[in-house]
Amino acid sequence: KNVWVPVCHESELDKPYDFRTVTISREPVIVVRGTDNQVRAFLNVCPHRGNMIENRPSGSFENGTPSGAPKHMTCMFHAWQFDVKGNCVHISRSKEGYQDRLDCKDVGLRRLRCEVKYGGFVWVTLNDKIEHSVEEWAQGSFDCMQKALDAEPLEVFHYHKAIIPCNYKLWHDTNSEFYHDYLHYHNRITGFNDSYFARQNKVFDNGHVNVGSFEVQYDNYEGFESREELSFPHLPANHWEMIDLFPGMNFNLRGSALRVDLMTPLGPDKVMIEYRGLGLKSDTPEERLTRQRHHNSIWGPFGRNLHEDL
Repeated sequence: KNVWVPVCHESELDKPYDFRTVTISREPVIVVRGTDNQVRAFLNVCPHRGNMIENRPSGSFENGTPSGAPKHMTCMFHAWQFDVKGNCVHISRSKEGYQDRLDCKDVGLRRLRCEVKYGGFVWVTLNDKIEHSVEEWAQGSFDCMQKALDAEPLEVFHYHKAIIPCNYKLWHDTNSEFYHDYLHYHNRITGFNDSYFARQNKVFDNGHVNVGSFEVQYDNYEGFESREELSFPHLPANHWEMIDLFPGMNFNLRGSALRVDLMTPLGPDKVMIEYRGLGLKSDTPEERLTRQRHHNSIWGPFGRNLHEDL
């Protein structure tokens, strides 16, 4: 509850009234793009009786639903309505039920701290009194890839999630150790060179870790090709950068594709991991297909080193 969490990417909220729902520390959260193009986050809870307002994982409020008016968030319990800025705009039977004791301006959704940062990711925290911005909390861990992420708009082209029977610390530790690389023939062929063995982990006070960069020789592996042509802007050709953010976020920029994982503990021996693959929004259809192929050859759905392997 006391850290910043990248709950989704701005490209998943493409138009006004688009929304996504997530859970942070068992608290339901909704993120929505307003008519002013600003992205806001709220507790996905009606202030009246604590009912969850939106049950869908994503969608749009532009059109009405059987239990909701167009362009509004509607609680299906008693039909209270809220605009996309979180203001209450309608209380059903307010005069009959509350007379002059309650007015719309007196109630609204609880707004959460929210920032759009580092390649367009939407960061949310439940801590209203958090002392640090996202950038201050990251402590320079994004310096290795920020120019590449912010050079031009990004877009999500891949999303899936998995529930894995392990403790969250195992997932976090696996991202920070190199021992498993020896088990992958692909890694030994494409990456075992002097720069690979010279890289080091850089640790930050908040528990974040940078894994040192090196150039991956993709064309050394039969059937693979260099990714220089589609490497992210400002990223040296075929280079690889990784940031492991405590307690459970991972940014993995591998030449032509960005992979971002978000881990949510579900119990002492169960975690849910959401996986996003991103490319440049300016991609042509042909570039996007190549970028997707590069992504899938590493991370899935039939990639060689998914975290589901735990």
